[in-house]
Amino acid sequence: MVMKSKKSGFTLIELLVVIAIIAILAAILFPVFSRAREQARSAACLSHAKQIGLALAMYAQDWDEVLPIQIIPCHWGVYGAQGNPYGPLMWTEQLYPYVKNWQVFSCPSASQTCTEWNACCYPGAAGRPQNNIATWNPATGAACNYGYNEAIMHDGWVPTWGVRGIRHIQCALGAAHLARLISPSETPVIADNWNTFFSPRASDEKTGILVRTAFANGASQGLQCGCFPHITDLQAALETGARHRGGANLIFADGHAKWYKGDQIRSRCFGGPLRVCFPDLVP
Repeated sequence: MVMKSKKSGFTLIELLVVIAIIAILAAILFPVFSRAREQARSAACLSHAKQIGLALAMYAQDWDEVLPIQIIPCHWGVYGAQGNPYGPLMWTEQLYPYVKNWQVFSCPSASQTCTEWNACCYPGAAGRPQNNIATWNPATGAACNYGYNEAIMHDGWVPTWGVRGIRHIQCALGAAHLARLISPSETPVIADNWNTFFSPRASDEKTGILVRTAFANGASQGLQCGCFPHITDLQAALETGARHRGGANLIFADGHAKWYKGDQIRSRCFGGPLRVCFPDLVP
């Protein structure tokens, strides 16, 4: 007599247990994978920053230790210089011969949630598409996700309209000259940013944090955007707006690049480690 073998299979409960185990493993591993991806993107950004820092050092060597500057009216290209192919060079254009790659000015972790104030269309896009650098739409040109220190950009001049305190707007002349800087290794020139320049006058009035850099991706929570942004909830802003692991990459006048935690991206006059404006920049 031939015995028929009993068919084996998984019961519903066994399948549910397996699915539950897979779900638990996924919940544990996905954040790890996400952090690993961000670590890689942060490392790529820091590599870009170091290349830009090297370009900055070579530029200064070629120009008698003067960092890239811009003539004042051309900085405000959003008010009329857009489309001008003959305007003075933007800081990215001044450094480009030393890097030979527009992608160096792009950060792989960049996104954009604050759009009320984005100086991303100067000094003109006609014939110079690399200057049409709206960070939230890289398809319109070469995405530039770093900002230049406004106090350096104008050799120390900062506009006085919208005054929020003399420490924010009064900068000494000669800030673009390396020989005049008190400490180039403490002076950020270029940094992760939500537009193409950062300014001492755009720091949070209570904490002194350089908002556009500390929260370089903008912030969906804890931050009120605008020309003079301010922090309403620091922790929420760091979680939703900081570009790299709660902080940002900064490039200094001596050419080195370094990651800083978001709440440390503030000027010395507010207890921070950075020299961003008078009287910390020059004697």
